[in-house]
Amino acid sequence: MAPGLRIFVEQVRCRGQIIGARDVTAFREGDVVAVSGRRTTLVEVLEAPGSGLREVDDLELLEVPSDVVDVVVTNKAVDGRTLADLATDPSTRGVFLRRITRGGTDLGKLPDTRVHRGDVLTVVGSAASTARVTELFGVADRATDVTDMMVVATGIVAGALIGLPALDIGGVEVGLSLPVGVLLGGLVCGWLRSVRPGLFGRVPGPTLWVFESIGLTGFVAVVGLNAGPDFVQGLKETGLSLVAAGAITITAALLIGVMLGKWLFKMHPGVLLGVCAGACTATPALAAVQEAARSSVPSMGYGVAYAVGNVLLAIWGTVIVALLA
Repeated sequence: MAPGLRIFVEQVRCRGQIIGARDVTAFREGDVVAVSGRRTTLVEVLEAPGSGLREVDDLELLEVPSDVVDVVVTNKAVDGRTLADLATDPSTRGVFLRRITRGGTDLGKLPDTRVHRGDVLTVVGSAASTARVTELFGVADRATDVTDMMVVATGIVAGALIGLPALDIGGVEVGLSLPVGVLLGGLVCGWLRSVRPGLFGRVPGPTLWVFESIGLTGFVAVVGLNAGPDFVQGLKETGLSLVAAGAITITAALLIGVMLGKWLFKMHPGVLLGVCAGACTATPALAAVQEAARSSVPSMGYGVAYAVGNVLLAIWGTVIVALLA
């Protein structure tokens, strides 16, 4: 009747009795069928002239529990499969994909879009169908208003304990520092959350926004305030040569990074520029790249590079000072 279109039979009223679709082997004249699908598809196909079908009002038959759920992909068997391939899997029968996100960034719902572990698929359908798909893909990540403060506090304390110790090398203390240690603790908690999303670390979306916006801004502000006096003193002692040396160092590193990312690692240009912005720990640069690209794709490469950049900045800054001393 509609080859290639996703139209599913949910329930059937046969001779006055409602039975499940899986128990029906053939339709008879007079059966009433409850179907699910896109509204435009149902109107164009099922109500098309000559289809032999007529819409009726059967409230009891339409009482099919439905659900909308975010599913985190953790199953290795699903990793790397395209949406077109997954659509033909019998286990995905009765569900429809509303959106797919990766690292908080929306991806296109194209047939050749590949699903990877850690992706979040928002699916809608009957409760039984969404439960079946959730079991196939991974775990459900349902919305919550409660923040797992135990994990947040543990990550902060553990990160602080890692960042506080420092080695005395040539009279210069070499260590991660408290801010970078806390950042490292957050990275570890985030990784554990991605590996075992159903166990701990549930944080509501508004809370994440506060952490990402105010927390990141505060972190950058504290780093800038701490580095400001040293920068002014160094500028007084060395003059503009300090600015020129910094500009040359940063430009050379970015050029090398872009060339390696494009020709050696074959990275997507948008993601690559996000990685470069993160490596420079420059949030304004990320905003400029996103505005130029008119897309949030560059943010996919920003997070990890930003964290690694901060860690290396803290370590190698003190190492360079020790070497020059």
